[in-house]
Amino acid sequence: MSITSTLTVDSDPPYSSLIFQGITVELSAEADHSLRDVLHLVSKLKLDDRYVDKADLLSRESSPGVWDANKPLILPEIVAHFTLSVFAELGGEGPQLVASQELYGTDLCDRLGEPVTILLDGHEDYPSMILKTKITTEADIFKPALGGEQSNNQTGECRVQDLAPNSGDQTGNFEGLLQLLSEVNPDNGGRCPSYGSDNFGNWEDINKRIEMEEEAVRSTPDSDPDKPSRLSNLGSSLLSRFKRLGNVDDLDSAIAQYQAAVNLTPDSHPDKPGLLSNLGGSLLTRFERLSNIDDLDSAIAQHQTAVNLSPDGHPNSPMWLSNLGTSLLARFECHGNVDDLDSAIAQYRAAVNLTPDSHPDKPDLLNNLGGSLVTRFERLSNIDDLDSAIAQDQTAVNLSPDSHPNSLMWLTNLGDSLLTRFECLGNVDDLDSAIAQYQAAVNLTPDSHPDKPSRLNNLGNSLCIRFQRLGNIEDLDSAIARLQAAGSLTPDNHPNKPSQLNSLGNSLHRRFERLGNIGDLDSAIAQHQKAVNLSLDGHPNSPMWLSNLGTSLLARFECLGNVDDLDSAIARNQEAGNLTPDDHPNKPGQLNGLGNSLLRRFEHLRNIDDLDSAIVQHQTAVNLSPDDHHNNPMCLNNLGNSLLTRFKCLGNVDDLDSAIAQQQAAVNSTPDGHPAKSNWLKNLGNFLLTRFEHLRNVDDAEASIVQFSAASLSPIGSPSVRLTAARRWIGVAFITNHASLLTACECAITIIPLVAWLGLSIPDRHQHLAQIGGIVRDIAAIAILIGQCDKAIEWLEQGRSIVWTQILQLRTPVDELRAVEPDLADRLLHVSSLLDQGDKSTKSQNEGKQSPEEEARQYRALVREHEEIIEKIRSLPRFGDFLRPLKLHQLVNAAKEGPIVVINVSKIRCDALALVYGAEEVIHIPLPDLTSEKIIQLQAEFNSILKSSGVRMRAVRDEEVEVGGDEGCKRMLAELWDCLVKPVLDSLAFCHRSDTLPRIWWCVTGQLAFLPIHAAGVYDTGDS
Repeated sequence: MSITSTLTVDSDPPYSSLIFQGITVELSAEADHSLRDVLHLVSKLKLDDRYVDKADLLSRESSPGVWDANKPLILPEIVAHFTLSVFAELGGEGPQLVASQELYGTDLCDRLGEPVTILLDGHEDYPSMILKTKITTEADIFKPALGGEQSNNQTGECRVQDLAPNSGDQTGNFEGLLQLLSEVNPDNGGRCPSYGSDNFGNWEDINKRIEMEEEAVRSTPDSDPDKPSRLSNLGSSLLSRFKRLGNVDDLDSAIAQYQAAVNLTPDSHPDKPGLLSNLGGSLLTRFERLSNIDDLDSAIAQHQTAVNLSPDGHPNSPMWLSNLGTSLLARFECHGNVDDLDSAIAQYRAAVNLTPDSHPDKPDLLNNLGGSLVTRFERLSNIDDLDSAIAQDQTAVNLSPDSHPNSLMWLTNLGDSLLTRFECLGNVDDLDSAIAQYQAAVNLTPDSHPDKPSRLNNLGNSLCIRFQRLGNIEDLDSAIARLQAAGSLTPDNHPNKPSQLNSLGNSLHRRFERLGNIGDLDSAIAQHQKAVNLSLDGHPNSPMWLSNLGTSLLARFECLGNVDDLDSAIARNQEAGNLTPDDHPNKPGQLNGLGNSLLRRFEHLRNIDDLDSAIVQHQTAVNLSPDDHHNNPMCLNNLGNSLLTRFKCLGNVDDLDSAIAQQQAAVNSTPDGHPAKSNWLKNLGNFLLTRFEHLRNVDDAEASIVQFSAASLSPIGSPSVRLTAARRWIGVAFITNHASLLTACECAITIIPLVAWLGLSIPDRHQHLAQIGGIVRDIAAIAILIGQCDKAIEWLEQGRSIVWTQILQLRTPVDELRAVEPDLADRLLHVSSLLDQGDKSTKSQNEGKQSPEEEARQYRALVREHEEIIEKIRSLPRFGDFLRPLKLHQLVNAAKEGPIVVINVSKIRCDALALVYGAEEVIHIPLPDLTSEKIIQLQAEFNSILKSSGVRMRAVRDEEVEVGGDEGCKRMLAELWDCLVKPVLDSLAFCHRSDTLPRIWWCVTGQLAFLPIHAAGVYDTGDS
């Protein structure tokens, strides 16, 4: 097995030539290593007697697919694009690309020694595995003709210059070499300038150069003022050879030369800071190779001394400060000491402050400062750091022209920082700005650029997040288009392709959830399946991609009922779990998904083995999830649901007790204000109510009321969940005659408008309509029972207006608001939609990145925003009672043309409530002979009469049909007269015969709406 890093270059027509050389590193073949093993070994790979670090994984292609460690590669000096790639040879399948980093620039040598980062998503030990390397290619550092211009590079690195042609062969001109070595630019850190060469194009040249420099050092006494510069030049050459060949002896010798140069140079010498900086850089390189913390400490000491000795205003001071910051940041990443991070930020900031905006390095320095501030934010969660990072990134963008090779990277970094702040604070302006940066990066990147797919992917994902936040389907459509474009530009063998397909699949799944188009779900499954198929064996993200495939398959089963989809979903979830070690942070979530799928199959097929297995998976998920993990409450909740299901199936009270214990733990581990807490409270109330119904222990009923009331009274959480909890609260309070009964009814009434009018899709609204009417009628019956007829009539009117407005598609209060304040109406609907999603809204935006406390903070901000919107609406003319029920005095005015009689039909009781103009109170008319069961029976009889008369047949719909003479119809109308109409008319004293009978307005509820109460009477006796 081998792991190989390659450098491929696309160039313009060739100029002078450079030499590149690399190595191939063989791993132990004693075991069948997985890619995970390879990544663990990247940092220390044994080659002969030496350890080769990730900084040196370079190799050359000697023939297609064959990488030769010994063959040099001649490449043009000036290049437009180069790619650093990592290949792993796993099993017998040959080299496979596992990661790559594309770089863009006009002069390759401008990037020599520059850190390059390759991101391998989903490493088992970290959210992502960062493989850091350096471009280790350098040219021969001098030209035999000695006719070239000396480098004026102020970064301490060598740069190839465009030179005049050679003026002759002076290879053996040792005096000329000594002259060159003596003319080292002191501002260049004591290092010799680099030159292009037509005559030194092979490995013998660098070895020959080192021999000549060694001889120059040996022949120069310590007292010679040129000795330090010659030692430094030799150190630079040895360091160059180390970077190419990986021989640590060269690195050790380079450090020794730098150290000797430092020792021979007094602190007052102007070259001393540069020599110290070179020594510090080489020590940092050895730390990166051997992980000896002493080298890192020493590197920091050298860089600190260089900074201390640099005179004010020295042009290299910003570079030396930046180098010190980089070393301190490396020590923070090693030990986690925040003091090092603070000091690194201070050095970066000082470097920025010393650099004028016109300096070409200013954007790079700002970018370094911004990155270190983001690192501190990720560690300490201080939002000021993130704000400052965004400011630095923004300035870097502002100072760099669009033509700058790094400008697109800085735009992307700015977008990343803005997106992070949105995920933290939920400010949509940050999300909009992040999308703008990503869009600018995409617009400036040609389709042929290797970074175009990743930038399209960033843009697509951010648009998808905005859709989840605001619900604008155009954002989701645009996100899908960008993700599809990213995929079309990426070949199947590219390591990023599975991740892109996964993102596309997730977006298609979300569009299915929004629009219900099964074609989107089929396409989502296809993308997820392809992502799984293209992923390398052992890829750290494979479990996640399998899990997402399982989720989409389960959704299609829920939609179409095909058990094959359910079986396949379970298989994918099982596979994801098997590939994930128990200590991986994603393992509990994968087991939780598997348990849910098994529970669903039990509910479908009633195989008790599936239920037992679901409980095992949920229990294991709980065991593996730390108490403070953001998914722990969800795992506990699902375990409780599985145990409750088994109790209902087998009747074992131990399962019920355990279910209650798990649900109580879920509640306890969820902070107040978290959007999921109301759901956990509602479920705990259900579990306690189940035990009350089973054991009749009144303490359980009392405890269930506590949970239901907490869930429904909380302003945090989905209104749908809160309404369900309020309904359960009413039911328990009613059967136990609890003092909170009226409070429960009032709570439910305040939630109903939120469920019926705000933020729901049409199918969801219709689903809730069926429930709302029954809830309102039961609440009114309870109010009547306890003598609150005024409230009963107000609540019935609100329920009636909601139901009929929806059924008849009339203008809702939100429609009326939109006619006056369209922006305010849209904002209300967006926020209401997020509130109804509950914890799904925060999870979908952040994919589990936030802690429960952060999710609760973000959701509380939504609640505050909703309250502010409602308050603003109620301040508008004619909207003072927006989403409030009408009061009795407003309703009575509608009775000017005659009494209004509202008939409330409930399983609890049936009553008539009459509004008479001028009356101060509602007239209550009990209807003891009318029951909901009798109404259902009368409706069935009436339907039978209509059907037998042909009224229900399409062919006779337009014909007059005589049904009144039917004896069954007469009995039905007489029954309505006796139990409903006559008691009402008697109470209103309307039964006396008169030539001018008063008008009466009937408002019926429930199934009574389908009966002809206006025709009720006893027709044979003339009593009506």
